[in-house]
Amino acid sequence: MSMEALIGIFNPLNLIKSVLKFFTKPRLKIYYDPKETYHKAVEVILNKLGLFCHVMVVNKGKETAKNCLGELRKIQILNDGRFDDASGYRNIMRLKWAHEKDYSPKDIDEIAKRLDVCYVFKGEDLVHFFTEKYPSGNQTDFPPGTYLVTVRVRCDNTSPVDKKFLIKYDSRNFDSLRIEDYK
Repeated sequence: MSMEALIGIFNPLNLIKSVLKFFTKPRLKIYYDPKETYHKAVEVILNKLGLFCHVMVVNKGKETAKNCLGELRKIQILNDGRFDDASGYRNIMRLKWAHEKDYSPKDIDEIAKRLDVCYVFKGEDLVHFFTEKYPSGNQTDFPPGTYLVTVRVRCDNTSPVDKKFLIKYDSRNFDSLRIEDYK
């Protein structure tokens, strides 16, 4: 290693910049909040009452997290006491930020944003995962049951964060859709 490289490593100004970057960088947290997670609304095009389920994403760092995308990484179904990969779900799919018109990335600061995960319609017996419909041949609608899903949020200027959630929906019970942390 050259003398210039060694001086650069131990330069006090570079050290201060590195320490500041460490303490100010974005730090994302994915969680659910029972007061913010569930939302009932009439879907305008279909004119059906829906129960929508979100997870929350907040930035605990000082610097804004840039161009954040939510992804549904995996769907697993509870079968005979164990979780098996959903055979119809093959590829990672982008999730939509709640109340946004499209699937584009968003910046996240200290104000939490909702990330759409799934929904049910009154009178239907399906859990719909909130992704672009039918990309890459993925199944996005599933029968009632218990699911283990992995959600990831990734941004341009920080490491991705993964979180697992249990989603439960009982047959023919519209209000039974629930999400909780997977322990």
